[in-house]
Amino acid sequence: MIDRNRLRVWWDALLRTAFTGTDSAPKRSAALRRLRALAIVGCGLWAAFITFSTVSVSPPLKAFNVVVTVVPCLLAVRSALWGWRALILGLIITPLTLPGMVESWGWPWSPGLALTAALVLYLVGESTDQTELTWAALISLGAVTPFLRDWRDAALLVVLGGILFFVGNTVRQRRLAEEERFAQQERRIAEETRAALLEERAGIARELHDVVAHHMSVLALRADSARFRFAGPEKAELDDGVWREFADLALTAREGLTELRRLLGVLRAGDGELPVVPQPGLAGVVKLVEGVEATGTRCELELRGDLDDVPVGVALSVFRIAQEALSNAIRHAPGAPVSVELAKQPGFLRLVVHNGPGDRPKRTEQARGGHGLMGMRERAAMLAADLEVGERPDGGFRVALIVPLDREGQLKS
Repeated sequence: MIDRNRLRVWWDALLRTAFTGTDSAPKRSAALRRLRALAIVGCGLWAAFITFSTVSVSPPLKAFNVVVTVVPCLLAVRSALWGWRALILGLIITPLTLPGMVESWGWPWSPGLALTAALVLYLVGESTDQTELTWAALISLGAVTPFLRDWRDAALLVVLGGILFFVGNTVRQRRLAEEERFAQQERRIAEETRAALLEERAGIARELHDVVAHHMSVLALRADSARFRFAGPEKAELDDGVWREFADLALTAREGLTELRRLLGVLRAGDGELPVVPQPGLAGVVKLVEGVEATGTRCELELRGDLDDVPVGVALSVFRIAQEALSNAIRHAPGAPVSVELAKQPGFLRLVVHNGPGDRPKRTEQARGGHGLMGMRERAAMLAADLEVGERPDGGFRVALIVPLDREGQLKS
C-alpha cells in the first residue's frame, strides 16, 4: 500500500524546494557571515568576468549572459535555494542565446555559468535537508538533460553534481552534529548547575536546621517553665486562662519543632550520621584570617561595631560567605594580599573581601558561574542582602555583602 503521509511529506518538500522554501542558515558570527558573503559575491563576479571574456555574441546577449551568471551568486548570499532557482532558469534560457558554445568547449553553457552552478549546488547541499536536496538534484538533472548530446554528458553531470551535493551535505551534517553536541553540553552544564544549586540549598538548610531548632526548643522550654518562674504572689494574680495560654504556647512550639525536624531532617539522610558541632559565627572570621596568614599570604582584618548581637542565622551565612571568598582568593590568586572588612552599622551588616591580582589567569569563568559563588548568591538571597562579586580594575577580585538589619538587629521581614 502507498503511504499517503510519506507522499505528502515528499510533495510538501517538492513545493518548498521549487517555490517557497528557504534554506536554514546556520549560526555564524557577524564577521564570518560577512566573510562568507564576500567570498560568494567574489566568486560570482569572477564567473561573470569569465563569461564576459569567453562569450562571443552581440553586446545585448553578452550582457544578458553576464547578468544570468552573477545573479544566482548574489541571491545565494541570502538564500541558497533562491540562488538555485535563478540558476535553473539560467541553465534553461542561456543555451538559446549561445548557439556556438557547444562547438567551442562541448557544453551549451558558458564556463562562467558552469562555475556559478558549481558554487550554488554546493551551497544548496550545505543548507537543505535530505528530502529537499533530493528534489533539487532531480529538478537540476531534468532541467539540463534536454540540452545534452548523449548519455555520457548526462553521466558526467550526474557525477559532478552529485559530488558537489555530497560535499555540501557532508559539511551540513557535520555542522548539525556539532550543534547537537554543543546543545547537549549546554544541557549537561545546566543540569550540573541545577544539581549544584539544589545541593547548596540543602547544605544551607542543614546548617540552619540546628539554629532554628535551637530557638524553637528554647521557646518550648520557657513556655513550659513559666508556671514555676511565676511562683509566689504573682502566681495568684494569674487566672487559669493565662496558664492555659502558656500551655498552648508550649504545645504549639513543640509541634512546630516536630514538624521542622520531620521536614528538614530528611536533608541529613544522604550524609549519614553527621557530627553535632556548634555552628560557626562571626568570631570564626578571625580564625579564617589566621588560617590564611598561616599559608604565607598577607591578610588584613578590620572589625567595626558590636558583632556579638548579630542573629545566629545571619552570622552563620556571613561566615560561610567570608570562608568561600577567602578560599577563592587563595586558590585563584596565590600570594596576593587579602583584606577583610567586617562592620556592623545601624541598619545593616557589611562584609568586604578583596584580594590583589595573582599570577594565574583572571577568574572570568569562576565569576560567571562557579559553584562557590553560587552558594554565596543563595545565602545572600536568603538574607535579602546585596552581593557584589567581580573583578577589579587592578586585576584583583572583590566580594562585597550588605545585609539589612532592623532596629533590634534582626532580619527584616
